[in-house]
Amino acid sequence: MGICRITALLLLLAAPAGAQQLTIQGDRFAVDGTPRFLTVITYFGAMGALDAAADLQFLHDAGFDGARIWPNSPDGPTLMRADGSLDPDALSRLTFILDRAREQRLIVDVSFTAEQIDGLDAARFQTAIAAAARALASYDNILFDIQNERDVYGPFGRPLAATDVAAIAAAIKRITPSRVVTASNAPGTTPSAAAQFTADTGLDVTAYHDDRVPDWYDRNRLAPIVAAMKANGRPAYLQEPSRFPFPSTDRADYFRLARANAKRLGAAGWCYHTDLGFNLRLARFRDLLQSRQEPDWAFVTSLVARIHVQTSDAHFVTAEGGGGSAVHADRRQAGEWETFVVVPRDGGPVLDGDRVTIGTSDGRHFLQAAAGGGDLLTAAGAAPGPWETFTIDTGSGGPIADGDQVRLRTTGDPAWFVSADAGGGGLVYVNRRSAGAWETFLLRLVGF
Repeated sequence: MGICRITALLLLLAAPAGAQQLTIQGDRFAVDGTPRFLTVITYFGAMGALDAAADLQFLHDAGFDGARIWPNSPDGPTLMRADGSLDPDALSRLTFILDRAREQRLIVDVSFTAEQIDGLDAARFQTAIAAAARALASYDNILFDIQNERDVYGPFGRPLAATDVAAIAAAIKRITPSRVVTASNAPGTTPSAAAQFTADTGLDVTAYHDDRVPDWYDRNRLAPIVAAMKANGRPAYLQEPSRFPFPSTDRADYFRLARANAKRLGAAGWCYHTDLGFNLRLARFRDLLQSRQEPDWAFVTSLVARIHVQTSDAHFVTAEGGGGSAVHADRRQAGEWETFVVVPRDGGPVLDGDRVTIGTSDGRHFLQAAAGGGDLLTAAGAAPGPWETFTIDTGSGGPIADGDQVRLRTTGDPAWFVSADAGGGGLVYVNRRSAGAWETFLLRLVGF
C-alpha cells in the first residue's frame, strides 16, 4: 500500500479542514475537543532543517501526531537574543515551521532552552518567552515547554528556579489563556517530584524525562511512574524516554513496547527520542532516519498498522476494487486489495480492546457495518463514523501482534461480530451476536 494512500486515510481521519487545536481534558490531551494519545518525535534542529516542509509532511505521513522542536537550537538560527528580544529572521523561520506543521495537522512541542543563548538572564528570558507567546498567539496546535530540563539548565547554564517557572507560566497565560504550558525536569528527578513541581508552579502538564536505565520500556517499571505523574490530575507526558547508547535502545521493538505501555497505563503522550533529530542542515529527516534501519527506520515505519486478515479456512478478506463496494473472504493470496490500515480512534498504537477504523487500499474508504450491524460488511464508508467504528479484540491485553487471533465487533449495544460465512469463500457479514470460529480471524501485520 503506497504512502500516498496511507496519507489520504490519515487525512480522512483528521477533523474538518483547519488547524488542529490542542487543549487539556482532565488528565488527557485533546485535539479538536477529542481526547487523544499523542505520539511525537524529537525534531530539535527544525530551525536549521534543510527542508522542514518535506520533513513535516513525512512525519504526518508516517503517523506521528507532532514534533518537539528547540527554537534556540545551535543547529539553526536562534530565536532569542541576550537582551530578551526575538530575532526577526529566526521568528520568521519559526512561524514558517509552525505554518507547515499546521498544514499537516501536526502538534508542535515548542521547547525553550535558555542556556543556548549567551548572556540571557532569567528576567530577560521571561521577556523573550512573553514576546514569543504574543508572536505565536494565533497558533492553536502548539504547547510551550518553558525550559528543557529546568532543574539542570536555564539562563547562564544554571537551573531555572521554580519561582521563575511560575512567573513565566503566568505571563504566558495572561497573553494566551488557552496555551498548554509545561516545564520539564532532567532525568534523576522522581516522577512524584515532577508532578508536585507541575502543581506548585501552575503548569498544565507533567513532562517527565526518563532515567537512562536498561529496562526503561518495561510495563512494570512504567506503571508507578505514570501513576505518580498523574497523581496531580494533569496529563502525563513521557517527553524524553531513553535513547542511545543503552543496549535496550538498539531495536525498534523496545520503542514499540514503550509506546504501547505508555498508552495502556494512561499516559497522555509519548515522544520518540532520537539523536538524529538534532542537526538537520545537510539531509532531510526521512533520509537520516532511513540511514539507521534499527531502531529508527524500523520504528518510524511501524506506526501505521497495515494488516492482512485471514479467515478460519485461510482465505484472505478483500475489499473489491480497493474499496467502495462489497467485502469478500475469497482470496488465497494477499495483495493490495487485501491490505487494510487500522487506526485507533483515540490515537497511539492499536491495543486489544481499542475502538478502531479500518481503511481500504484505495485511501478513500473504510470498512462499514451496513445499517450499523445485522447485515453485510462493506468497504463503502466515506468517513469515520459509528458504522465505521469497530472494537478489536485479541484477548492479549496489549498491542496487536502478528499472528493474533482477532475478533471485530460493532460498538453499539448490543454488538454485532464480523463473520465469514462457512469460514470463508464468500461475502463477509456483521450479523452474529457471539463469536465462534467463523468470527475469529488471523491477523497478519504487514511490513514488520
